[in-house]
Amino acid sequence: MAKRITKAQVLGEKGVTLVSRRLLDMGFLWHPTNAPVEAGIDGFIELRDPETGDVANTWVAVQSKARTKLDKETDSSFEFACSKKDLEYWRHGNMPVILVVSRPDTEEAWWVPVKEYFADATRASSRKILFNKTANALAGTTQPDLLSLCQSSGAGTYFRPAPKPEDLLSNLLTIKRLPKQLCRADTSFTDGAELHKELRKRMDYPPREWFLHGGVIYTVHDLREEPWRGLCDLGTVETIETEEWSESDDPEPRRHFVWLLKCCLRRACGRLGMRYDKDDGYYYFKATDDLSPRQMSYKSRKKATRRTVFQGYRSKTDPERIAYYRHVGFESFILQFDGQWCLQINPTYRFTSDGEELHPFREEYLSKIKSIEGSGAVGGIVVMFAALLADRHGLFDRNYEHLGFGDLLGVEMPVGIDDLLWRKRDTEPPQEEPDDGDIDPIADIARSDLLFREDML
Repeated sequence: MAKRITKAQVLGEKGVTLVSRRLLDMGFLWHPTNAPVEAGIDGFIELRDPETGDVANTWVAVQSKARTKLDKETDSSFEFACSKKDLEYWRHGNMPVILVVSRPDTEEAWWVPVKEYFADATRASSRKILFNKTANALAGTTQPDLLSLCQSSGAGTYFRPAPKPEDLLSNLLTIKRLPKQLCRADTSFTDGAELHKELRKRMDYPPREWFLHGGVIYTVHDLREEPWRGLCDLGTVETIETEEWSESDDPEPRRHFVWLLKCCLRRACGRLGMRYDKDDGYYYFKATDDLSPRQMSYKSRKKATRRTVFQGYRSKTDPERIAYYRHVGFESFILQFDGQWCLQINPTYRFTSDGEELHPFREEYLSKIKSIEGSGAVGGIVVMFAALLADRHGLFDRNYEHLGFGDLLGVEMPVGIDDLLWRKRDTEPPQEEPDDGDIDPIADIARSDLLFREDML
C-alpha cells in the first residue's frame, strides 16, 4: 500500500512556512521542531535585534494552526476554539507561547499571546479566542509586540536592553523664581469682573496677578499701594512670606499659592504673545494682524532655531482658500515634584477659521495631528516653550518679575531603551490628567506624561 500525505498535513506545512516567512521578514529566526510527534509546539522564535544583529538567548514558543475556513468569520473578526489539552499544555512552563492561526491560501495570519489572553477566567473557561483581523495580524508591526512580550513579568526569557545608561528629558519645567511675597486683604468686591473694571478706571493696563475668594483678595502685589488702595480694607492687609504657602502642608494655602502662580503664568505667557482659553484651559499663540505666519526664535538643546507657531493652511480641494489656521499651544499644570515646583507642559493646538473664531472641525484636526506626531515632534515643542519661558541673562533683558523658570527636569535611566519600543502612538488608554498640587516624590517621573530623548528632537 502506497504511503499517503493528507491534505491536512500539506495545509499544516503551508501554515508553518507562512509563519516562517513573516518572522524572517521581521528580522527574527524561526526554528521549527520538524518532529514527527509534538505535543503542541511547532517551533520557536529566536528574537534578534534587527539593528545590531545581537541575540540574547530569547525565545518564544509557537503553535501554528492553518485553516481553509475560519469559524464565525466576519469582515473584521473570527473565532478559534482551543482544545482543553492544548490550552493546559500552552499555559504551563515559563516560556511565552503564541498561537498563530493562518489561512495560507490568502496569505493571512493572526496571532495571540496565549498566557496573557487566557489570564482572564471567563476566557479560560470558554477556551475560545476572538481574533481581531487588524489588531491581531501577524505582520511587520508585530515586531515590537513580540519584544515586549518577552520583557513582560514572569516571561522567563527577555530581550535585554542596551547596557548603557540613558538620560531622558521630561515635560516638567522647573520654577526657579517664585513671587517675592504674597498679600491678602478683605474687600467688598465679590465679582472678579467688577474688580477688574474698577482697576481699569485707575490705569490702562492693570495687573492680573490676583484673585478673589470668600471676600478676600489675594495677590503678589502690595495692597497698600495704588491701584489697590480704596479697593480693599487697608486695616486687614497682611503680607505673607512665600515659603509659608509654598512649603505648607495645609491644602488651602497651597491651593491659593498654585492659583496665584497660574495668574503669574498668564502674564508671563502674555509677554510671549499668547492668550489663555478659559473654556478649554490652555495657552496658544495669537494670530498676526495680517494673518501671516508667526515664527518664534529660540535656542534648542543643540542650536539656535525657529518654529512656526501660527500659520494658515490652504484647502486641498481649493488652493485659493485657507481651510484653517493652526496655533501652537500647551496645557499647563503647576505641581510639586520632590520638593521642586514645576510647570508641566502638555503641547496642543488650536484651530481657527480666521485666526479668532474656533474652527467647526477643530476636534477632528486636533485628533489627527496628535495621532501622527511622534515623541520627537512633541518633545521639540516642549523644548521651545521651555526656552521661551526661561530667564534670560543678557545685559538688556528684562525678565518677568514674579515668576522665573529654569531647566526641564531629566531622569537617568539605568539602562537604555530599545528603539523599537519607542512607539509613535500610545496604544494604551489615556491616563487621567493630574490635578494641580503634589506629585509623590517616590512616584515615577514618567507620571509627567512625557519622556523623550534629546537625539529625537
